[in-house]
Amino acid sequence: MRVDVLLEPDQTPDQLVELARLCERHGISRMWLQNYVSWRDPFMSLVPAALATKKVGLGVCVISPWEMHPVKLANALLTLQEYSGGRAALVIGGGGEWPARLGLQVTKRVRCVREAIELVRGGVAGKGLTYQGEMYKVYGYKPTFGSGSPPLVYAGANQPQMLHATVPAADGVMYSDMTRQLIGTTTQRTVDALADKGKPRAGYRISNIWAWHVKTDREVAMREARRELLLRGLMERWYLESFLPSAEIDIIEKNKGGLFKAYRDRSGVINGIPAQIIDTCIANFTFTGTPEEIGPRMAELTAFRDAGVDELNFRLHDDPAEAIRLIGEHVIPRLS
Repeated sequence: MRVDVLLEPDQTPDQLVELARLCERHGISRMWLQNYVSWRDPFMSLVPAALATKKVGLGVCVISPWEMHPVKLANALLTLQEYSGGRAALVIGGGGEWPARLGLQVTKRVRCVREAIELVRGGVAGKGLTYQGEMYKVYGYKPTFGSGSPPLVYAGANQPQMLHATVPAADGVMYSDMTRQLIGTTTQRTVDALADKGKPRAGYRISNIWAWHVKTDREVAMREARRELLLRGLMERWYLESFLPSAEIDIIEKNKGGLFKAYRDRSGVINGIPAQIIDTCIANFTFTGTPEEIGPRMAELTAFRDAGVDELNFRLHDDPAEAIRLIGEHVIPRLS
């Protein structure tokens, strides 16, 4: 199982250079950069890192086809592929904050994502492309730049309909916060989606984003985990049902404002939800603790590998450099 990291977009391009070099030294397979409304362009931000490194993959995660036309996505991805000498990747999905922040009315979400993946993947394949989908079209698209080998295009998908429609169109799939209780069913749906279209499992990439909150001070780690808990599957009921009873999920749904406040004010203080429920969520949605706990708890991570995950993508928050060092020293040797 390869190990990736996913960075928040608050890093400057200069900081990304240093983090990419650190990833390269510690055996991280790919460094992904988040894509948010009020932050730097992720493709442009990764260019200095592409020029400063030789081995580590570089990727943008996640972009929806409503914020950027698939042809422009293909151009941006090919540009990063050229600068990196063939190490670029992109996740296309149907969620994220962009539609809400831009006031867009999204219709035919699954079809839009599938067509965007088909168009981008076809467009970066090194051949001329005319694509006539229901939602997106291009005529005579034939870029003459890149690096020779096509960049990777992942589907960002979690639920059955999106998985079935988008998985066969992509080079890989990236789940978000898929719990150990759900991962086996989800990977099987992925394999079934490939089989339905006659696509082989061999060579297909299955990735899962998993939150990393490991600090020398356990309370600091727990505070960060509580602060970011809102993001874990957006605390949607279908995720929570995999490890919480219905009555406790009801409590979370009635007090979700406490999760929003803890995230927005960066305090990590969640009001209205009992600590026992919060701790259960952190235990099932994240890898949280101290460096000394990593070894004894490796079964929490190898469970993903055993369920068919090829790439575990650790989502990092505060002090990503220290997180990369810990992952490189304590996790990667145990997964190889």
